[in-house]
Amino acid sequence: MVKDELRLLQGDIKNLKKERHSLLLQIQENKKRVENLKIINDSLVKTNAYYDKKKSGKVSLRKGDIMTIRRTSNTTCESTKTQPRYRGPMVVTEIPPSDTYRISQLKPSNGRPYATTAHVSQLKAWRSWNEDDDDSIENSDDGPEMQRPKRTVRKPEP
Repeated sequence: MVKDELRLLQGDIKNLKKERHSLLLQIQENKKRVENLKIINDSLVKTNAYYDKKKSGKVSLRKGDIMTIRRTSNTTCESTKTQPRYRGPMVVTEIPPSDTYRISQLKPSNGRPYATTAHVSQLKAWRSWNEDDDDSIENSDDGPEMQRPKRTVRKPEP
């Protein structure tokens, strides 16, 4: 009888060891799962911070602001590298209730005015080449076209 009881106790001890081992494995798996969730959460926080840093946030334009609009790429045989990326200058003419703006061309080309509705993500502020020299733009014959700064030529030293 004592031998039978010892065998039962040994069997119970083996079962307890197996249960203990399986519980330890479950605890380790849960710890790994929690660590992985923390890593994923940290990664999401970093990704969101990077995204928010790159986005300009809420852009508010007013009627009369001068903008450029992003062009859609033409499907020609030419390289898109040489095609202009933006069309402009354009002026904001109307502000609908959403993030879209009604814009029209500041100076009509070919005698035809160009007007369209564009999302704020397609718009960019108009900047001339010579922002400091505003009077040079006003005195030029070209009008609001972009101008390149004048190059200075240095004479060689003897």
